[in-house]
This record gives sequence, structure tokens and C-alpha cells, in this order.
Amino acid sequence: MIDKLPANIKAVLFDMDGVLIDSMPYHVSSWQKIFRDYNIEVSALALQRAEGEKAKITMRRIAKKHGINWSDEDLDRLVEKKRAIYRKIAPRGMRKIALDAVKFCRERGLQTAIVTGSVRPNLEWTLAKKERNLFDFILSSEYYKHSKPHPEPYLNAAVHLGVKPADCLVIENAPLGIQSALSAGMICLAITTTLPVEDLKAADKVISDLDQLKDLFVNISEV
Repeated sequence: MIDKLPANIKAVLFDMDGVLIDSMPYHVSSWQKIFRDYNIEVSALALQRAEGEKAKITMRRIAKKHGINWSDEDLDRLVEKKRAIYRKIAPRGMRKIALDAVKFCRERGLQTAIVTGSVRPNLEWTLAKKERNLFDFILSSEYYKHSKPHPEPYLNAAVHLGVKPADCLVIENAPLGIQSALSAGMICLAITTTLPVEDLKAADKVISDLDQLKDLFVNISEV
């Protein structure tokens, strides 16, 4: 664990669900509705721990655990059905505490990005254009092959921003995202908006929420 962030940080990469937006209860509810149609009960905790994984991978893994082998066509259809349910119930707009944190980073000359396991339509449904414009780069799951915990999503973001992985701070709320960030050679800050500290202890630092972010920076002033 670290007490303060190193002075070399040049970019802050935000996960979306559970970090920028309060969406995880609605993702969980949507997943559970799909699986209950097949008499499969999945706990909220299991789904929260799988956050960051591509939806098709999550669905295939859980189905196989319960003895169901869906075809790719079935998986695609059910994933789209889940996403449609989610977009009917999901809240819109960035959390105020997250919006303040993003603005804090930008006011101090740091680049910002979203790196999410969600698809672009979900992101655009949730975040208004003016909110999306606060980020120098947005990477959704259509634009990378290997999902979290693989480092590819975060490494792709670093390349696009033109910064070294070691100069990036990742903010996550789930184990797969933490593993992805650390495997990419980045510093990872975890927040307990979705899961308890015990699930996030692999991160370099765990805080309760983004209102504590500014206190972790050393020698960073407004530009």
C-alpha cells in the first residue's frame, strides 16, 4: 500500500461502472433477470466480482457452471437482451463526487480516460456528451480483444494518450480491473463503492470514494 501518489503521474484512467456512475445494482438486476429465466440464481456478489469482464464471457462462464452450453448465437442474443433491460432501468449522469474528481484532475493538467468493459451504447446512454467531453480518450469493450483482467485495455489507453504505463493512475472498484491495471504496470487506486476492502486489497491504495483522491497527490497545483 502507498500513502501518496508519485509525482510522475500524467494520466488518470477511470473505470466506468461503479466508479464514474452508480450502475452496478442495475447491471446485477439485469443479469439476474436473464439467468432466472433459465432457473439460474446468481448472487450480486458474484456478479460484482466479475465486473470488467466482457458480457459474453460472463454469461458463458456462469451458464457452463450450471450445465448449460449456449451457442455463440444464443449468447449474443441474451447479452443484447440483458443490455436492453439495463438501459431501461439504469440511472443517467456521472456521480457528483466522480465529476468533481475528473475536473480536479483536468484542472491540474492531467489527461483523463475511461476504460470500461461496457459497450459504447451503454456508455452513451449513461453519460451525456458534455460529460464524455471531459475525457481525452474513451475505450469501450468493442475496441479491444482481451478484457480485464488482461492488461490490454489499459495498455491501449496509455498508447493512445502517449504516456508510459508507469505514469498512469488507474481508478477501479473490482478485482479484475485491479489485476488488469497492475499487469499493465500502472498504479491502481481502488474505491469501495461496490465491494469491501477485502476484495480490493491487491490495489496499491484503497479509499472509500473519489472525494479522497485530491489528498493523495503530492506537489500538484492547478494549471
